[in-house]
Amino acid sequence: MLMMKFSAVGLLFVGLALAGAKADKMMDAKEMLRGLAVECKTKEGASDADVDMFVNDETPETRTQKCLIGCMQEQFGVSNGKAFQPDGFMELSKVFMKGDETKVEVAKEIAVDCKDVTNEDRCELALLIMNCLKDSAEKHGISLKH
Repeated sequence: MLMMKFSAVGLLFVGLALAGAKADKMMDAKEMLRGLAVECKTKEGASDADVDMFVNDETPETRTQKCLIGCMQEQFGVSNGKAFQPDGFMELSKVFMKGDETKVEVAKEIAVDCKDVTNEDRCELALLIMNCLKDSAEKHGISLKH
């Protein structure tokens, strides 16, 4: 069974890329995510606490938190604001997985599972994508435990 970490934003590639990472690598990844969230934080009017929710793999509860995640998904091509983008998810996954074909294959299966996720509300879509990615990861034997 693959044991991996999963980011709340649904950016499974971060989790796959960091599988088995030591605590210091995980802190580096969290700081990277925090830095990547700066633009979306401003755009969505999010607080530091909202960014912490995102970075610490917590379920979004407020509309602002959902919109922050939506912005991040859009920024990385995982969402277009109306639907999950399997091609964008796979392109980004390949970059972070650095040629690990086993992980790429799992990402492909997850992308197929979530290919039909849509919603007219980009913020609600973000939560749907996040939940689909998590459910699919679990279905494929990926532990989402911290």
